Parts: sequence; C-alpha cells; structure tokens
Amino acid sequence: MSKIIPTSRFKKQRKKVKKNPRWHNIFYGEVPFEDDHRSPWQYIIECFLNDDPIPDYFYEHPITLTKRQRQEIKNRFGSLTNLDIRGLDLHFDGHNGDHLLLYIRTNKDIIYLAGIGTHSDLF
Repeated sequence: MSKIIPTSRFKKQRKKVKKNPRWHNIFYGEVPFEDDHRSPWQYIIECFLNDDPIPDYFYEHPITLTKRQRQEIKNRFGSLTNLDIRGLDLHFDGHNGDHLLLYIRTNKDIIYLAGIGTHSDLF
C-alpha cells in the first residue's frame, strides 16, 4: 500500500480546479470504461493507495522533473543513496484530454502529488 503526500503547490492548484466547472466531471463524474460509479479522481487515488495499475485510458507517461523538484523530494528522505524518483503525469479524461495530474513515484512506496491542472497551467 502506497502513501500519498500532496505538495503545498498541489494543494493550492487542487483548491483552484475544484471550483472550476470544467473540472466537475473529474471530481464528481464517473469513469467511462467500467460499471463503476467512482469519479476519475477517486478511481486514481484508490489505484495509488492499493498499488493497482493505472488503466491505459488515463495515458500515464513519464515527464522530466526539474532539478528543483528532484532535490525537494531527495531532501525529504535525507541521505538515502538508493532512492529512485520518477516523474509521471496522467490525463483524467483520456489520451487527448487536458485535465492532468502530475505526480512523483519513489521506490519507497510514497507518491507525491505535485500538480493538477491543464497543460497551459502546468507547462
């Protein structure tokens, strides 16, 4: 079971997007590919918590972390030398969607939620 830790930047961004009506389906809609009544947000969080694979629909793919992001995560772990850090993002609304979640996986079963927003918000 992985532990999820939101960064302060993520918390601010999430608060902002939850107020945006364009994000309503992400937080309150239903995933489109299963007989499941969870929202895409809830579905992804439960996948993280249960270490379940992310379905291809969400188009999970690697991203390059900035030096600052990488250093912030390393600082949280102290002097661990075998720490593996991978930056990833996924699209809540499919491959062509513009509702993104940026997160960082470590080999210590910790997932940092780093950002949430559209491409123009985040990149």
